[in-house]
This record gives sequence, structure tokens and C-alpha cells, in this order.
Amino acid sequence: MNRDSRYLKNITLEDKVYNTIIDNNLIENNDKIVLGVSGGPDSMCMFNVLLSLKDVLKKENDIVYDLIVAHINHGIRQESDGEALYVKEFCEKNNIKFYYLKTNIKELSKENKMSEEMCGRQVRYNFFDEILKKENATKIAVAHNADDNVETIILNLSRGTGIKGLTGISYKNSNIIRPILDIYKEEVLKYCSEKNLEPKIDKTNFEEIYLRNKIRLSVIPNLKQNLGENFCASVLKTREILTKEEEFLSDYTNKIINSAIIENNNESITFDFSYIANEHEAICYRCIREIIKMCTGDLIQVSMIHISDIYKMLKQNIKSKTFIIGNKFSIKIINKNIAIINKLS
Repeated sequence: MNRDSRYLKNITLEDKVYNTIIDNNLIENNDKIVLGVSGGPDSMCMFNVLLSLKDVLKKENDIVYDLIVAHINHGIRQESDGEALYVKEFCEKNNIKFYYLKTNIKELSKENKMSEEMCGRQVRYNFFDEILKKENATKIAVAHNADDNVETIILNLSRGTGIKGLTGISYKNSNIIRPILDIYKEEVLKYCSEKNLEPKIDKTNFEEIYLRNKIRLSVIPNLKQNLGENFCASVLKTREILTKEEEFLSDYTNKIINSAIIENNNESITFDFSYIANEHEAICYRCIREIIKMCTGDLIQVSMIHISDIYKMLKQNIKSKTFIIGNKFSIKIINKNIAIINKLS
């Protein structure tokens, strides 16, 4: 059953989330889901909706699932202790297991020489993974919404990106799901008010201290004012089109890579790049990026310039020529048409 406007005159937020879950297969029978709950409007909306949909999903789809809540206190704001208590009490009221971590992101970020934003993200997902293993849970749910997706697309565009970057945030990434990704912030706030959730507001979200905040507080309102209120909806419609194209290109690229790889032992990948070099340059770039990602686990610190230089090296096909990026990886031509990429750290 699809609960869209063709069946209901007044589709509710919970109906929209229901459709997102079913259409994208986000929750399956016997799932145990770790919810990242900060106590803010988005995460409290997600928490309350998933509680409310338990009976509906069981009745209409034979889907039974359990929820566990994870809350992280980053130790940055004075209000953090009160937010933790708020989430804990909401969990107790609904008989949901509550996990809590208090840390100091400012100190950790300095120790690890990374931004507070990146450090906070790393701490969050490491904590989620710990709970996942301890509880034998199956999925992690985070509360990204539709506005977050628009912000991400604009952020990626401002830095320079390909089709993948313009698809923004996905509904599902491995075991991470985003049930309220189709819900706008305005809808979230209205829902929280109607349900008397009284979520906690992080005042730093209204300070233009991060690039994402600047996009949210200044760039998007300006674009809406000049291009119309439907600007965000248009961006997400474009995202939907590009997502389908990205899926096709990804499948095509993976077929080429599977043919090209001779050996993959997790630390190094040996491949025949003649399978790649004969393709269009755009596909060659995608193949190179994907092979690097397969070997190193991510594309952090790998720029388009690096990909372009590697592409030129492979096209020249000069034996023993090597390309190295810091302590991340090296790629070397070891024979005609044969190259090896080695993970360095």
C-alpha cells in the first residue's frame, strides 16, 4: 500500500516517512535499529515517527523491528547535559534502551589534527558501530532531512563535484538508513509542535561558523528569494534524475572494473588497464576513482588533479612509472597494460 496523495486527501508526515521506508526498503522484518538521537527537532521527529509506525508496519507489511537510542554529548555547549537527560527520559517513557557517550570534541580534534566537525562525525559513527556490535543490531538510523540534502548538494557544487556529488545524501548507505530524508525542516518543526515533543535547539546551528551553516542561513534563503520558493524542490527533482543516471554509470563502471582486476588482496589491487583505457575519458576517471576507493577505503585527499595525472600515466603505459599520494597509496605500471595499486597506510 502506497500512502500518497492519490489515496489520502491529507497525507501526513508519518505517511510520507512510511512511503520512504517501503519504497527504499529501509526497514526489514526483525531489524534492530540504532537511532542517533541528539534531542534536536530532526532526531526527535525520526524517533517519534519510528515509534508510531511500529504497529502500522507490522500490520500492513509484516515488519517487526526494535529500536535502540544512542546519544553523544560532544562537550562543547553548556546545554548538552540537559539534552542528554531529555533524551534519556524520553527513552524511559517509551521503554527504549538508551546508550550515552560524553566526550570532548575540541580536545580530540586538536589531538588528531582534524576539524571539530569531522572529529565529531568520526566519534558518532564509531559509537554507533560499538552499539551495533554489542546489541547485534542490524542498522543505524540518522535524521538527515530534505533541507540537509539541498545543503549538501550546494556544498558539493561549491567545491567542485561530479554526478555522484550532485546526488547528495542517499536513503541508504551500507547499514545506515535515513528515514526522514524526504521531509523538509518546516514539516519537522510542525510535527514536533503537534506531538508536543519539545525538542532541544542547538543554538550553534544559527551561527555562521561552518560553511554548511552559511549555506543554510544565507545562501539558500537568498536563492529562494530570487529564484522562488520552489528552489529546494527543483534541486531535489534534479537530484532524483541524476541519481538514476549515477546508478547506470556506476553499474557500467563496475562491469569494466570486474573485468580489469587480476588480483585483489585488500592491501593491493593488480589490474589490466587496457580494459579501462579504451573507454571514454569520463568512464576512465570513474574506474580509476573506484579502484582507489576499493584499495584504500575512501577518496579523502584524492582530487580530480590526482585522477587526471594517474589517467595520463596509464595512457602513456611506461613500465616502472609510479604515482604516489602521500602515505595513502601508490600506483605503478609493472608490465605492459598491467598496473598495481598499493595501500600505504
